[in-house]
Amino acid sequence: MAESYQSAKEEGFDVDMKILTFNHHEPYLCSLAEVGEEFDVIVKYKSLDLAWNKSAHPVPENMNLVSYDNVIKQRLKDGYYDLVICHTIKNLLWLFKFWKCNFIFVAHIPLFRYEFGLRVKSFFKKVFWNIFKRLHKAHFVAVSEFKRCSWGEKGDVIILSPKYLGPLREGAGYHSVAVVCNDLNSRKEELGLSLIQSLRDTFSIEIIGKNPGIDGATQPKDFQEFRQIFSSHRIYLYTIKYPYGDGYNTAMLEAMKMGMAIVTVENPSSPIVHGDNGLVFRNLAEAIACLRALLNDQAFVDTLGRRAKEYVDECFSQEAFVQGWKSVLSKSTSL
Repeated sequence: MAESYQSAKEEGFDVDMKILTFNHHEPYLCSLAEVGEEFDVIVKYKSLDLAWNKSAHPVPENMNLVSYDNVIKQRLKDGYYDLVICHTIKNLLWLFKFWKCNFIFVAHIPLFRYEFGLRVKSFFKKVFWNIFKRLHKAHFVAVSEFKRCSWGEKGDVIILSPKYLGPLREGAGYHSVAVVCNDLNSRKEELGLSLIQSLRDTFSIEIIGKNPGIDGATQPKDFQEFRQIFSSHRIYLYTIKYPYGDGYNTAMLEAMKMGMAIVTVENPSSPIVHGDNGLVFRNLAEAIACLRALLNDQAFVDTLGRRAKEYVDECFSQEAFVQGWKSVLSKSTSL
């Protein structure tokens, strides 16, 4: 299939690639759909439910939701798909026995090494990936430079471009702070739980997401309600520090694109420059000072929010994301 696709492209025909992937990271898949190819998206693998949350993100027209059944297995055996895009090591493990496919492994999660147990887990992930790429036609893609370096790979880095969620609510949001996260109580310091709790003693901070065990957390019933709640704030707090993750996530980039002022913990991969397009803190005292400065100065909030939007529009564009993926798709089908 890949050879027929390549020859058709070379002859000038407008054809769609056949791509199989798994329903992990729905916002990423929605952006990926804009490359314009044809996708089968696995939403059920044996007993594992990977159902698409249609109330949160509509299914793109070029994405067909499928179960991992005998039809899909036969297609994999026959080399029907031009590419298979995997998002986890488990995806690679499940499809290890299929040899006629071109694979792309997207590293959404870094290899953590700051605890012994995580070092062991990361070691086995890396070993398995090394085995997989030697036995299959496989290409590595990371969603950030931090994650690429953690894997020690030379592959492409394609950073997600945030979707525009709509305008901020007129005249609102200057006196409260938003944090978007899930499973805060179980992921704890990975997401900065103790810092958020300490700041909530002083400020009105709304934690948005699915967070059982966190008093006062807000869980929107659907994506429309999420947008309404999110857009009622003008200050966004980001608390993930190195080595737990990147200096940004999708929610923070979405906040920047909407024009929110960002207050973030210091992180080497952060897009925020202190005093230019947001505020950066190193400890609790500095975080308190940053939030107070914004809560007492609406004009300052608006200025930082405008600069944050300008930065994300320039450096995290959808055009760059799509072009990056088109380049990777072309390279991967010629392996």
